[in-house]
Amino acid sequence: MKKLISFLLAISMLFALCACNNPEPVETATPSPESTADTYTPVTFRNNGKRAAVSAMPEKILAVGPNCTEVLCALGLADKIIGKCMTNHSKGALKELADAYDSVPVLCKGYPTLDQIVESGCDFVYASSWLFDKTLTAQMLEDRGITVYVNEADDYNSLWEEITDLGNIFCVQDAAEEIIAEQTAAIEAISAVIYKEEAVKVLVLDSFIGDKLYTAGGTNIETEYIASAGGVNVFAELDDAWDAVTVDDVIAANPDYIIIHDYSNSSYADKVKALQEDEQLQYLDCVRNSCFIKLPLTNVMPGMRSAVTVEKLANKMFAELFTVAETAQPK
Repeated sequence: MKKLISFLLAISMLFALCACNNPEPVETATPSPESTADTYTPVTFRNNGKRAAVSAMPEKILAVGPNCTEVLCALGLADKIIGKCMTNHSKGALKELADAYDSVPVLCKGYPTLDQIVESGCDFVYASSWLFDKTLTAQMLEDRGITVYVNEADDYNSLWEEITDLGNIFCVQDAAEEIIAEQTAAIEAISAVIYKEEAVKVLVLDSFIGDKLYTAGGTNIETEYIASAGGVNVFAELDDAWDAVTVDDVIAANPDYIIIHDYSNSSYADKVKALQEDEQLQYLDCVRNSCFIKLPLTNVMPGMRSAVTVEKLANKMFAELFTVAETAQPK
């Protein structure tokens, strides 16, 4: 990541990018980094549609989602994580976090049950919003004395707020601030290269559901990644974060590129084949020209991969610009 940031910041200087804005302040109490069990300052935060508070330092974290595990590891909290879940959504951790990520024991490969979470002995759960439904709610865990923080960010500001809250809760504010500064600077630098270009139309293909395509809507952080990379989500008008669209909808949208999610039981290769064999979709220019962008599912879950995801998208959609920018760097 540090090499990526150095490279992209060099690019940004070439394009006269001004310094990035600091994240908006979060209304929350800030405990001292020296806080102990006896001196811990309670932290309040807004999450999952309500205000909540932590009055004592959590000691046993359960991370539900590979992106959640990566965030906690980046904050230096791997030794507090007693288990990770949803590992079937991961193709491997970010290289710089691999050692810490791999050191965390696996509680379950898929979604944990209520009993598994309770029996783990955790006192704090940082979990993807994908975990919760009518059969398992955050309230069920809170009723059993477990603090729940839902990973639900749908844009940069809400993601930075999540990381800030976690930094405050676990007294690692400096690490949180560094993460936000690095991610923001890298994204701003990438955008500086392509800001004059006409937006590229992008379709997100998560999976096929019968004769429909499951895609990302407007309230999805992936839509913001696409915008930072110089594109526009062709289904950004959809109100839900995830929704199904018809083949006719896709043909009418006529995307220039298709982002294809790669994960267990829904591989990139299988979806490319399905596109190329579909009676109608095979005739789209982007399909005929194989204008596909492969993304591991973890990359589109809010967390540590914002900058690397934007970089991957921009490099694919505007490859020539980044080649020129790299060549122009001082030796």
